[in-house]
Amino acid sequence: MSLVETIKALVEEEVKDSPYFVVDIVGGDRSRKIQVLIDGDKGVTVDQCSKISRSISKVVDDEEFESDPFILEVSSPGADEPLRNKRQYQKHIGRKLSVETESSTAEYKLLEVMEGHIVCAPVLDKKQKKNKVKVEPVNISFDDIITSTVVLSFK
Repeated sequence: MSLVETIKALVEEEVKDSPYFVVDIVGGDRSRKIQVLIDGDKGVTVDQCSKISRSISKVVDDEEFESDPFILEVSSPGADEPLRNKRQYQKHIGRKLSVETESSTAEYKLLEVMEGHIVCAPVLDKKQKKNKVKVEPVNISFDDIITSTVVLSFK
């Protein structure tokens, strides 16, 4: 098992039966820096990231399974990072998402998260709002999503 796979297994065991989950693990053999991205159903704190990092580091040190030094970084995904885990969508209900599929890229308001898809309302531009264009919710399958990111608003 590679170092990244081992770290992933350790982190998944650490967050099992908790409101936290692994979003992604980046890095590995060449860079010797492993970045573990975790999130939670209601977000994740710096303290929780530190706790997980210390726990994983202790196991790595105690078991001495890696002779070459490496850097372990545990953090939450940034606000501008794409959503990579279906579980991340739930906490963004009511927010705008930019969703890219094979056929288009558009902004939607996330209304609901279902087992295999999300339910969204297309975001109208000013002209469409002025003309009171009626929009119907659309279902977007997780399988069809290439990437989706939360649209940050600074209003």
